[in-house]
Amino acid sequence: MVGARVTALVFHAGPLYCAFPLDEVVETMRPLQTRPLAGTPPYVRGLSILRGMPSPVVDVTHLLTGEPGEISRYVAVRAGRGVVACATGPVLGVQEVEVEPAEGPTAALSGVVSKALIAAVGRMETEPLVLLRGIRTVPDEVWEAAGSTGAAA
Repeated sequence: MVGARVTALVFHAGPLYCAFPLDEVVETMRPLQTRPLAGTPPYVRGLSILRGMPSPVVDVTHLLTGEPGEISRYVAVRAGRGVVACATGPVLGVQEVEVEPAEGPTAALSGVVSKALIAAVGRMETEPLVLLRGIRTVPDEVWEAAGSTGAAA
């Protein structure tokens, strides 16, 4: 992926420019009603209903920075066990972004955020951009709660 160009959905997550590869994105939407779940990591906002199915909601700003984000959009992305609603700031649209693998000088990011989450790093004008991998940080207990809620619906 050295110097690769990726078609991605670009958005703000707090002070960061972030993006998901377009092939991982299902849809974007206004924030939906979200039911909190006790005992989950602070970046898991709870469960919401997406297209009739309970789905975990992850605050991307909180996941990346440790601080809760101001939410203006949900971006539904494919994850290991289903679709996750990623609570984000403003969505800037689909763009071609040039990125470098998250290694070398950018490997320092792995101390802040899991390498499993960051696929690559690029830039938007003069600001860094983080290309995210599919959200795989949803605990099993949250998926189980989503499954049991779906069975009860």
